Amino acid sequence: HLEIVKTTTSRSYTEALILGCFEACRHLQHSDAPVISVEFPLFFLILLQEAKALTSLQEIMNLSVFIALIVHVAGMAHCFQTSRDTSDCRSKSINTILYARPQTRSSEVHKNILSRRTTNDFEPTLPTNWEKALERAINAAIYAPNHKRTEPWRFYLLGPKSIESVCQINAGIVSATKGVEAGDKKMKRWLQMPGWLVVTCVKVQNGPQVMDDPMSLAREDYAACCCAIQNLCLSLHSQGIATKWTTGAVNFDERFAEAVGFCRDKEYTVGTIWFGKAVQKPQPPAKKLGLKDVLRKVD
Repeated sequence: HLEIVKTTTSRSYTEALILGCFEACRHLQHSDAPVISVEFPLFFLILLQEAKALTSLQEIMNLSVFIALIVHVAGMAHCFQTSRDTSDCRSKSINTILYARPQTRSSEVHKNILSRRTTNDFEPTLPTNWEKALERAINAAIYAPNHKRTEPWRFYLLGPKSIESVCQINAGIVSATKGVEAGDKKMKRWLQMPGWLVVTCVKVQNGPQVMDDPMSLAREDYAACCCAIQNLCLSLHSQGIATKWTTGAVNFDERFAEAVGFCRDKEYTVGTIWFGKAVQKPQPPAKKLGLKDVLRKVD
C-alpha cells in the first residue's frame, strides 16, 4: 500500500482516506456499536505520514472501503477464534481487532521479561533515540507498586563530569584493596560505560530507618524503588537498550552523593544503572531452581 501511494502526487489523500475509512467502518459495524476507536484513524495517520498521495478521490474512497473491509473481516475472524460464538461476533464492532488481543499482548510481555539480560559490554556510543527511550522508561518506572504512595524514587542522569568523579572514587576504593594497577584497570573500564543513571530512595523523614521491621515504611519504600528499577530495565529492553543494575561499594561511599548531586541526609542509593547498546546478547544463566522447586501449593 505504501509503495502505491508513494508514487502518486495528490496532496489531499490523507484527510480523505482517514475520513473514508472512518465512515466506511461506521457503516460496516453493527448498528448498536457505531463508535470507532480513536486508535483507528491514528493508525492510518502513522501508516501514511510519509506517503505522497493517490491520484483521484474515487481511488481514495475505493481503497478506504477496501481497507475497512479487511480490518472488519480480521476483527470478525479474531472474534470467531476466541469466542466460538457467532451470535456474539455479530454484535462486536471493529474495536475487536484493536483491543481484543490479550493473548498477543500477554505473549509479548512474557517474552520481554524472559529475554531481558544483565549486560556487561556496551557499545561506546548511545543509540540516537536514547533520551526519549530513557524518558519512557522512567515514566514506566514510576508506575511501580507503591503501597503508601510515597513515590520515593529519584533518578539522576549523569554527565561526563559526574561520571568521571564516580569512576575516580571507585578506582580509589579498588586501589586501596587490590592495588593501583587494579584501580587503573577499573577506572578505564568504567569510563567506557556509555549511559549512567543513579536511582535513589527518599529517606523516611518522620520515622525510623528500620529495614528489619517488615512493616516499616523504609522497607516498603526500598521495595517500591526496586520494582521501579525492574520496570525501567524492562522498558529500556523493549526499546532495544540493554542495562546493568550495579550495587558496588562506590554507591554507598560518602563521596558518591556529592559526585551525583543528592543529599545523603535525605536520600540513599538503590543502585546505578548502566545502559546502552549491547555488544552482544548475553546467554541466559542456568537456573538453579525450577518452577517445581519454588512453587508451593497450599490448601
